[in-house]
Amino acid sequence: MSCQSPYVADHLIAHRGASAYAPENTLAAMFEAKKRGARWVEIDVKLTRDGYPVIIHDHHVDRTTNGTGLVAGMTLQDIRALDAGSWFDPAFAGEKVPTFEELIETVLALDLGLQVELKPTPGDDTETAEIACATLLRYWPHGRGRMFMTSFSERSLSRAAQLMPDVPRAFAVVVPPKDPRALLAEVNCQILHCTSDMLDDDALARLNDSGVEFAVATINSLEDAKRLLAGGAQTILSDYADLAL
Repeated sequence: MSCQSPYVADHLIAHRGASAYAPENTLAAMFEAKKRGARWVEIDVKLTRDGYPVIIHDHHVDRTTNGTGLVAGMTLQDIRALDAGSWFDPAFAGEKVPTFEELIETVLALDLGLQVELKPTPGDDTETAEIACATLLRYWPHGRGRMFMTSFSERSLSRAAQLMPDVPRAFAVVVPPKDPRALLAEVNCQILHCTSDMLDDDALARLNDSGVEFAVATINSLEDAKRLLAGGAQTILSDYADLAL
C-alpha cells in the first residue's frame, strides 16, 4: 500500500459524466460535466463482440439506446448505428455510444481526470482489462496522472495491475468490508469504492477508522454528500456534476 493519499484529490467525480443533465456515458455528458464545474468524470468500458472497447454501463443496450441485445453480442458497427441520446431527451437525438478512444480524446481535450470502470460481461473479465489497458497505453499521455481504474471484478483488476502497475486501482463493493485494509491488500488495490446501499453509520465509521482511501456512489443529495465527506469519504460519485460541495 502506498503512503500517497489521496489518489483522487477532488471531492466529486461526475458519475457517467453529468448524467443528470445529459445521456450517461456519452460525449455530451462529458462536455456537460466540464461546463458544470466537474474536474473528474467516471465512465464504464465494455467490449463488443468483435473486441472493441465502448463506453456503456449495462450488459444490454436496451436501457440507454434505441436497440436491443447484449453489448457482447453486437459488433462495433452494430453499436455505432444506435441512438444513445433520444431515450434521455429528444434534444440529444443522434448521440452515439462512444468508443474508448473517442472518450479519452474528449476527456483530455476538456482537461478532466478520469475514472475508468472496467465493466466486463461475465466471462470476458481478463480481455476487458487487456483491451482497456492497451487503449490507455496508446492514448493516455505517459506521466499525466489523474486517471485510475476500478471494477467489481477481481480478475479485471488483477490483469490491469500486471499491465499498468503504476496506475491506481479501486475495488468496488456493495457490502462494506469488516476489514477494509486487509481487503485492499488482498486484491492489490489502493482505493475502495462502495455503493451507498449498505453504508450505515457503523460501516462509515469502520471505513474511516481503517485509514483507507474510499469513495461512495451514487450520491445525488447535497446533505448525504456532506455527511459522507464529513464521515471520512475522500470522494463521492454523483449524477449532478454541479453538486455544491
